[in-house]
Amino acid sequence: MANLEQWVSDQLHDILGLSDRYVAQFMIGLVQKSSGPQDFVARLQQTGTIDIDQRITAFAHELYNKAPKKHVAEKPARAVERKVMEMERKNRTYTLLEDSESDGETVREREKEKKSKDRDKGKKRKHLRQKRDESPSSSEED
Repeated sequence: MANLEQWVSDQLHDILGLSDRYVAQFMIGLVQKSSGPQDFVARLQQTGTIDIDQRITAFAHELYNKAPKKHVAEKPARAVERKVMEMERKNRTYTLLEDSESDGETVREREKEKKSKDRDKGKKRKHLRQKRDESPSSSEED
């Protein structure tokens, strides 16, 4: 980045006769925000600081090609939303498989057997131990 700043300062000195670190940083920041060389030239023109001529346009194109571009980072929430939408789209393509008749009957039979076993368990009488009353003869002997 320091080399790019130095290069911009040198170019500005050659073109405008002005060389300043802050102006070079401003130009680099402006070019990073630009979507293309023409957009960069338009942004320079909007500042109203310099007159746009052939040399400025050539400088703008060269600087745009040399400057590192800012990559738009995807926000984490947006990434999660995108993944969810992809999953939903993928899930819509799935369909249910149809059972064959024999498979359906065996499943129904198993369910009936299971239900009947559950009913039988509920009907069974629980046999709990009951305390026996102590006989008077055994307690009196002590």
